[in-house]
Amino acid sequence: MESLENPLVQILLWLVAAAAAFWILAPGVMYLLRKSRYWIDVSENPADAEPDGRDRKYAARFREFVALGFRAAGKIDEHGRFMNPMLWSWHSGGTRFVASPDGKTFVGFHRVGGGNPLRTTAHSTFEEGGLIMTASRGTPTPTNAEAGGNYKYEAVGDAQADELLAMHARRTEEFARARRLTVKAATMRDIAAEDEKHTRLMMPKMKLGQLGSVVISLFLMPAAMTAAMMASGRLGPAAPLIFCGCAALYALVRWSILPSRIPMMVRMAVMGAGLFIPSMWAINLTMPEQSVGRALDRMDAKVGSVDPARAAERSARMVDWIVKQGRTSCKALLPRLENAATKPQTRAVAHDALVRLQGSDLGATRAAWEAWCAEVTRPKQ
Repeated sequence: MESLENPLVQILLWLVAAAAAFWILAPGVMYLLRKSRYWIDVSENPADAEPDGRDRKYAARFREFVALGFRAAGKIDEHGRFMNPMLWSWHSGGTRFVASPDGKTFVGFHRVGGGNPLRTTAHSTFEEGGLIMTASRGTPTPTNAEAGGNYKYEAVGDAQADELLAMHARRTEEFARARRLTVKAATMRDIAAEDEKHTRLMMPKMKLGQLGSVVISLFLMPAAMTAAMMASGRLGPAAPLIFCGCAALYALVRWSILPSRIPMMVRMAVMGAGLFIPSMWAINLTMPEQSVGRALDRMDAKVGSVDPARAAERSARMVDWIVKQGRTSCKALLPRLENAATKPQTRAVAHDALVRLQGSDLGATRAAWEAWCAEVTRPKQ
């Protein structure tokens, strides 16, 4: 802990803590200010939809649809900035499309965050505008989160290529008949334009800010508690390190819940271990007994290097600070009364603090204080 008292170390730690706080809070501020931005890039190059050898599942799925007469059509890449309070930027990873010979059905393939499963979604659009989608291994949406109008998204379970197309054809026919719509022989850009409209209609209804706000609170709550303890003088030079720990906690939870190629179970296991170990360390670091013990160690180390004229003032401040930590700090004070390695000045501080905490002087020996200390530190039933 002595290295934390180095002014250069303190400056570096506070700079890291400030940078981390900016990284965590800035997207949330921009999201609240409605500075979110969403856009897409469209490629009509069939080569962009063809398997590149890196995804065997996609290659097999692609071949299933080609065998049914579909052809590679292109790719849509979605981008966003400040899409929720946790994200500075976002990229969908791209959705590759194949199209039916008549252009009335496009099928898109994508992975959320690049992870499993591979999602397959059939698309059809209409002359009057609108889009219907049938997604195999899709993400169910609640009734109140539908885009409305001529837009419809339906999630189904695992389905083979022909099964998915049959379900989509049936749903498209029912949807078009109910709304008197005409299925359109579309181009890649037609599908992209309607898909973008659907996404923009859905974004306000997806409540993207809720989860982000909860996760950010995992930084703000312990950071606020740390600031309160810092104001009471309980943390000393460890304060910026604990702020950095709060930021690390946020980063861990953020990494665990955002879509990724790493399996969810693995991420949850890492998060569990990452939450438990630092929490125990932080609790131990901020316990009065530990805080007072470290402060007295530092005082012992500095005895003789402090101006004698200021020694009495420094001792008085130390006693005041120890009293603020509460009676449970007596456990760190008792060993100093008879420890031969403890400097006389530090022993005097420990004794004066005990007198202030107890309200009377029980003596100069450890044995005189042990019964009282055991009583005040006994866990409440």
